[in-house]
Amino acid sequence: MRLIGWLVVALFVGLSAWFAWTAFTQGAIWASDVHNTRLAAANALRGDILDRDGHVLATTDSDGTRRYLESDAARRALSQTVGDTRGMSGTGVESFYSASLLDISGSLLDRMSELFSGVRHVGSSVRLTIDGPLQAYVAGQFPSGYSGAACVTNWRTGEILAMVSLPNYDPYDVMEGREERVPDTAYLNRCLQGLYTPGSIFKIVTLASALSNDPAVVDQPFTCAGVWDYEGGHINCAGNTAHGTVDLETAFKRSCNVTFGKLAYQLGAQRLRETAERLGFNENFKFGDFVVYNSAFPGRISGTSGLVWAGIGQGEVLVTPLHMTLITGAVANGGVMMKPWLVKGVTTALGAPSATGVSTPYRQVLDEAVAGTIAAYMRETVKSGTAKRAAIKGLSVCGKTGSAEVSDDKSVETNAWFTGFIDDPAHPYAISVVIEGGGAGARLPSELAARALKKAVEYVG
Repeated sequence: MRLIGWLVVALFVGLSAWFAWTAFTQGAIWASDVHNTRLAAANALRGDILDRDGHVLATTDSDGTRRYLESDAARRALSQTVGDTRGMSGTGVESFYSASLLDISGSLLDRMSELFSGVRHVGSSVRLTIDGPLQAYVAGQFPSGYSGAACVTNWRTGEILAMVSLPNYDPYDVMEGREERVPDTAYLNRCLQGLYTPGSIFKIVTLASALSNDPAVVDQPFTCAGVWDYEGGHINCAGNTAHGTVDLETAFKRSCNVTFGKLAYQLGAQRLRETAERLGFNENFKFGDFVVYNSAFPGRISGTSGLVWAGIGQGEVLVTPLHMTLITGAVANGGVMMKPWLVKGVTTALGAPSATGVSTPYRQVLDEAVAGTIAAYMRETVKSGTAKRAAIKGLSVCGKTGSAEVSDDKSVETNAWFTGFIDDPAHPYAISVVIEGGGAGARLPSELAARALKKAVEYVG
């Protein structure tokens, strides 16, 4: 009985400690949940949601009516970022910051004063790192009829400048009961929740692993005959193009599958996985402003085929567009991955700041020298490789394209990727674009990325 009693006490203490820790790390998420009865009971006017320059993205009339941007296109472009009052977009600020927008943490004295004065409580305003016009522009430039995502960040500070996810929706359709107008999967924020096969953009990770584990690999020659037959299968380059004898930089800028398949085989599963996990794969990201799904690298790789295909970003490898942008930003930032953030500050109705966002390094994910070499290879890829359409006159753009197979049926178009950055501390912007069924990454996403980065320089500075 004494043993059972101590066991019960230990379990109770453990449960209490777990609850305290979970409340500390997940409290904001719990408070913002649409099922929180305190939110439903809050007799308050929601505060404004503003972009980085103070443009109003959402506001509340005196009668309690929630208003969004007048422009239909801009309102839709920001739908998953801003969200809606019914919480259909779980990643939206309306949901994630509802406790602040309603200011449910106000003191009892304040509530009593409002009750007797008859003045309705007004919640706090939330100012975002997002540039509203930039996000609307990028959404408008997305190829017509395609789904996908585009994420723009500041690689020096970690600020998210744009999160475009298509299809999108109109918050008014949700609020007014017209859900039949909302396209399938429109509530999904593909930047944060879209898990995509990366294809050749994953060669950045394979390259990082090779440079980290064997610096001499930069001088190693590789032979590509267009197809490589290995034990149990084969891997081929696009169109079975034979690249001949190439060094690592040439293989990267031409996106040679044979070379990077051989490189993955040479590295082995353990070293490749270690690099991927150092860069954030298989990691449960917990950022204060939002939740991002876990990118995946297989824990167990079966046989040579699994390893070779993982090395070129196929098989069981999955990544979100935001995570890919963080990796690319780390390459630009000397190997330091910055913690992404969405909210610049929260201000009460009386104008007092109650929270302020700060730029914070997440961790050093690459050695500075390794990051510098990868950046140089990405620069050459834009200058004379597969990403030439991403070039911007007067700016040094570094990038990598990808075409990710999503079916064994070769008639199904690949997902098209581009990830890259402007190599200039005055314009420190990184971007990842994925276009579902977009075909070769060298065309649609590269062109979109160039326009988006150029507009980021114009709008943000």
